[in-house]
Amino acid sequence: MIRIGVPFVYDDGQFAYLKAPIDISSDTSSAYVAASKKIRKVHWRTSENYPPVEWNSDDSGLWFAVPVDLKSYLCKDRGDAFVVAMLWYAMVTGSDIESLAPMSEKMVFHINHFLIPALCTSENGYRRISIIGPTTNQPYPNAGGVGTGMSCGIDSFYSLHVYSQESIPHPYRLTHLTYFNMGAIFHPNRSENKTYSLKEFYETTDRMSEEKRENARQVAEESELPLVYVKSNLDKDYYRGAYGHTGVYRNCAMALSVQGLFSVYYNSSGGWPGYFDLTLTEGSQHYEALLCTCLSTESLTFVLSDYVTRVEKTMAIADNKLAQKYLDVCFCFNNCGRCSKCFRTLVTLEIIGKLDSFSHVFDIEQFKKDRSEAYYQILKAKDRDAKDDEAVFAKDLYRLASMKHCIPKDSLAKYRLSKVKRFIKRIF
Repeated sequence: MIRIGVPFVYDDGQFAYLKAPIDISSDTSSAYVAASKKIRKVHWRTSENYPPVEWNSDDSGLWFAVPVDLKSYLCKDRGDAFVVAMLWYAMVTGSDIESLAPMSEKMVFHINHFLIPALCTSENGYRRISIIGPTTNQPYPNAGGVGTGMSCGIDSFYSLHVYSQESIPHPYRLTHLTYFNMGAIFHPNRSENKTYSLKEFYETTDRMSEEKRENARQVAEESELPLVYVKSNLDKDYYRGAYGHTGVYRNCAMALSVQGLFSVYYNSSGGWPGYFDLTLTEGSQHYEALLCTCLSTESLTFVLSDYVTRVEKTMAIADNKLAQKYLDVCFCFNNCGRCSKCFRTLVTLEIIGKLDSFSHVFDIEQFKKDRSEAYYQILKAKDRDAKDDEAVFAKDLYRLASMKHCIPKDSLAKYRLSKVKRFIKRIF
């Protein structure tokens, strides 16, 4: 069982905190550690101080914090943000959630009757849990804001590019950008393959998050939109990983914590048009449209930003001056130029003739040296399992490169040789 207490608000003069006590049974925390061992391809941190000793303190709990001037937007009268934040945790551990604070009736109805039955079935081995507690169908009063996240990646720049245009009706036109610090940075110095202690890890990711927040602030300033900053202890004190599996849940929870501000919130699509897979063991982007529907309330509507491929989005923002100045797509932070995301983006920009336009954020000369390797990596990635993120994006990019006849001959030769070697290895 996960029991969520009544939220309350306090401030320290700099940040205002929305906090609720969270009581997680020992059976549930043990089940979470067991679940973390079963789900692969995740940077888990459940082997050190888990469950955290901090849970035993009198003032423990889950919190969301905003700069103190945004205090009035914090939603202390609903349990919505906390329920959504802990929902994936509850489903993978088979634990019911009880909220002592009222929850939005619309949200609870959709979670209990659509989302949970779809994700927790006898076939996949997950118990069908329930969300328990009082509900209300009264819309929560808000300022009518329209927001979207600004991570400075392709997806977020595409949302800004589209939904800030004059042609967008006022109730849906962007009024705010957001930066959420809740565990999205999970690979500090990934290219160095360094092992961090828990303390070092969160000190490093907090520092990296502040740097990305500053980039988001500059984009917001030049877009003439205010930036809403929200931070949380959701990853540090509860999840300790699985961001890819929980990203949409986390984003929605952060927006729900400031439910007094937003009436519409765009969840920037992960760029998976036509791909839908209901499973707790893959990323939440596989069913992000369903999550947007089920996690909306009577007063805050989550909207999936688009059904456009990552290649198409890159084309759309290629002439955007802000993207040319601030784009950051890197797995390893600050556009290393050699990770898979950098390679994909650079290859796309080259194919569409916009490579030099992004010289402010990429080392173009280095890419020209690595060009053959970049195409080779994309050729290899397209052969991966159909559910693999890299395979989906690589196949889309491969189609474009083939149509434009721009795949280097040495990349093709290396790829064909690698296929022969794999075939021989399978035989012998």
